[in-house]
Amino acid sequence: MLRSVFCMRLSTYGMVIGWLGAIFSFLATIILAIALGFSKQIAEEIVKQQTDQTDMTVDQVHSVLVAILSVYLAFKVINLLASVMLVVGTVKERHLLLLPWLINNGALLAFAVVAHIGLWVSVIAAKPPFFDALPVILLSVALFVLGWYLYYGIYSLFKQIQASSEIQRPLIPPQPPQQGNSYPSYTKI
Repeated sequence: MLRSVFCMRLSTYGMVIGWLGAIFSFLATIILAIALGFSKQIAEEIVKQQTDQTDMTVDQVHSVLVAILSVYLAFKVINLLASVMLVVGTVKERHLLLLPWLINNGALLAFAVVAHIGLWVSVIAAKPPFFDALPVILLSVALFVLGWYLYYGIYSLFKQIQASSEIQRPLIPPQPPQQGNSYPSYTKI
């Protein structure tokens, strides 16, 4: 397990990641809500800008745009809630409040695996010279490794808080010593 991430203690790192995630998710939620409100005008502009004379109508583009923006808005709201729970869980030292962030970003990392493999295949299949494709592949690998490192930092924080809470509050409290011939308390009147 990690003890620090980018020279920050794990609790400080958890707060930084939580606040950054909450701020960026909040801003993205506002932008997506505004884009959803103006989706008809955006669809009209997309149809006007198309140069390849496809048979897409404004209504078709509008339907696809509303669906994509709605799904992305839902993901950003979930990410906002998970980031806020990460901050609260770090402050209160409650490991279970870190789980939504871990689950959400674990799913994003799983999606990133598929996306990066697709990117690598498309870059390699395009048959550019190898040295032209190398910067794209190296940047992709660097971002992928950075994402896993950041995730592992929060996972280490989760394990650290979990271990400290088990020490402070054991699952089974110690039983008081049994006294001689004593009847259970429910039979005493």
